[in-house]
Amino acid sequence: MPLYSDVNVMNRKLGNKLYDEDSIFQAIYTLLGTKIGERIFRPTYGSRLDKYLFEPCDNITAEKILIDINETLKQDPRVNFLINESSVLPIPEKKAFAITIIFALIGFSDTKKSLELMLAR
Repeated sequence: MPLYSDVNVMNRKLGNKLYDEDSIFQAIYTLLGTKIGERIFRPTYGSRLDKYLFEPCDNITAEKILIDINETLKQDPRVNFLINESSVLPIPEKKAFAITIIFALIGFSDTKKSLELMLAR
C-alpha cells in the first residue's frame, strides 16, 4: 500500500496517479519551479530560484542557490535535504547552473535519492 500519492501532471506515461517516490519527485519539481507569490492562496509556497537567472554565473551565486534550495525544500516535510552532499556548479559558458539535489525520503528506507536540474537563462 502506498504511503504517498498524487495526481500525475508531469509524465502521463506513468498513468494518472503517482505513488511514493514518484509523487515526491513531482512535488519537488513543482515546488522549485513555482515562484513565491505565484499561488494566490499559498503566497509563501515556492522558491526564489528565478531571481538568480541574471546574477553572475559564479561560485558565490551557486552557494546562494544551494542555500535557497535548502530553505525551499523545508516546505515539504517528506524530504530530508542533504545540503552537504548536494551541489550547484556554475557553467559560465552556458550561463547556467548544474544542480544536484541529494535527499532522503521520510517514511522510507534510508537510501538517498538524487535529482539533477539545470537552471539556465
